[in-house]
Amino acid sequence: MTLDVPKVSVVIPTIGRGELLIGTVSRLLSSGCGDCEIIVVDQTPDPDDSVIEFVEANRDKIIYVKIDEPGLTNARNVGIKRARGDVVVFLDDDVVPDNRLVSAHVAAYEGEGVDNVGGVAGRILPPGEPPSEVEKNPERIAKIRLFGLLIRENFDSDVPTIAHHARGCNMSFLKKALVEAGGFDVGFGGTAHLEDADMSLRIRRLGYGMLFCPHASLVHLLEPVGGCRPKDTRDWFFWYGHNLCRFYRKNFPAYVFPLQCLHFVLRLPIQAVKRGNLKIILWGISGFTKSLFEEI
Repeated sequence: MTLDVPKVSVVIPTIGRGELLIGTVSRLLSSGCGDCEIIVVDQTPDPDDSVIEFVEANRDKIIYVKIDEPGLTNARNVGIKRARGDVVVFLDDDVVPDNRLVSAHVAAYEGEGVDNVGGVAGRILPPGEPPSEVEKNPERIAKIRLFGLLIRENFDSDVPTIAHHARGCNMSFLKKALVEAGGFDVGFGGTAHLEDADMSLRIRRLGYGMLFCPHASLVHLLEPVGGCRPKDTRDWFFWYGHNLCRFYRKNFPAYVFPLQCLHFVLRLPIQAVKRGNLKIILWGISGFTKSLFEEI
């Protein structure tokens, strides 16, 4: 392997998080990611001077792409087009990667006893102290059940297992699988909720397998601003409803859609009561309804 033909490309979409981006990329560079290419896709209208200076100082190690059209899925697709690696790792701009993160992602595709791996979900830890207890049951880790009505995450687990989906802040796919799938769906707008699960299911329908690899670990800082964080509660629930409807329509049989609609409508009042705002019901249904009339 040489730097001219990298085995792995790391794509980091970013918007409005200059200092965090610099920290994330710096940690990645110091972690021994010498044989990978790092692609930063910046959607920030007016990037900080510190970001430009950092990129210039590391231009032999970083591919910096400035784009005008915002949107997480669009940024991912731009990164895919620029990526030269066989494996494309996607990271958020507010993470602390383990030194083994990139090598663990690559190793998961080369492991013995696993055929046709097309995607890997990495371990995601919260900031602060590591969780004292994590899920140990493989059937409750990175699984999608009951036609999408039950989505198990538990990405902080330390138990390797077959995965049905990955979370966008720490996931990877074979580039050829991403191209075959047609890239990420830009129809998952706003918060881009479920765009990662949608890609995972499409990759699996192509005949590829997916793994959850705890060694590919990072800490997600969960920065409350920037990125694709919602502007407010109304924005979050609108896009929650919109993207959930799109996810259902694209990935599951039409005959279960009425049940999925009922499940969604019954959950909204619970969320509204929890947050003390009955308008949440209206916002969620508004997004869900809008998605009903969009092409998929």
